Amino acid sequence: MSMIIAESRVESMVVHRVGNPTRGEPLQLSERTTLVDEAVSGMLLDGYLKGIVSDRKKHQFVHETDLNLNEVYHYSRQFFRGEVDFLEVSQRIAKHLYGRSQHPNISAGDLLVIQFAGLTDGERELRALGVFKSEIRDDFLTIIEGGGVFDISHASGINPRLIDKGALILEHGPTVYAVDRLSREAKFWLDDFLKALRVPDKASSSKMLASVVEQLSGEIEDPVEQARFKDELLTLVESQPEEVQAKALTAAAERFVPREQVEEALGSAAESYGFELDDEARLPAKGVAKQLEKTLSRYGVGHGISVLLPSGITLKNIQSQNDGEGGLTLTLFLNKRDL
Repeated sequence: MSMIIAESRVESMVVHRVGNPTRGEPLQLSERTTLVDEAVSGMLLDGYLKGIVSDRKKHQFVHETDLNLNEVYHYSRQFFRGEVDFLEVSQRIAKHLYGRSQHPNISAGDLLVIQFAGLTDGERELRALGVFKSEIRDDFLTIIEGGGVFDISHASGINPRLIDKGALILEHGPTVYAVDRLSREAKFWLDDFLKALRVPDKASSSKMLASVVEQLSGEIEDPVEQARFKDELLTLVESQPEEVQAKALTAAAERFVPREQVEEALGSAAESYGFELDDEARLPAKGVAKQLEKTLSRYGVGHGISVLLPSGITLKNIQSQNDGEGGLTLTLFLNKRDL
């Protein structure tokens, strides 16, 4: 069910500064909430809230043993039940973030905790806690008018339309919208701080399945056998009128590579995408076919050489001939697939 935010409003906000304890940087907690005028409120709603509510950013809080032991989930439940006030819950979240900021690549930043109200899932109105960490300050030029003269000056600040790290925690259930734009070096925001896994949708599941097939294809050394593998899986998907089951493709893959390799590829993809592929998932056949066409168009033909074939063309056979003087001739036999 989609989240509706058109009638949302900012109830309160507080800003803390969170450093990296391994570098001796402090945690600076604000002792009061921040005054938010109409202009700032509009920027927060249009930037932070609108920028994070998306099905592609939907995650779910998790824990190894008990969900209530997930710190951010637990603190937010305390607030929504009225057991702690807004300032207290923001400070608890900031302290937890500070304790998880010990990777050397984690930068200090401003932590904005915002209480939103007026969201709805179509059936009920919801409150939400927004947690946004800004690690990069943008430079701005401002124009100053005075006495018929225009001057220009420099300012540095936060751009709410460019979220570095963010989370929107909903009042009911374990759902959290989350984003980490700077996750390349330290994935602590999702893994260590929030402890959240992505909720799969059909688009992300299709992309993940295609990446698994691509990995398995690369593990088949014989170019002709690799071509047969690709052709069989594409034919399987294209033969389905509307949907294809994920387990149908993994079962087909097991005819070419050992089951252990398939399971290893699925595990590797789950780690990259943040969720496990459901064997029973029914995915749109056209979407999966499109993803496979993208990933399976490159064929290894031996001798460290790869060729990129157009859609609908597959490799049938290869002949190679050495001329005895270091020259190599490759003859490719191609088939036009029946679509």
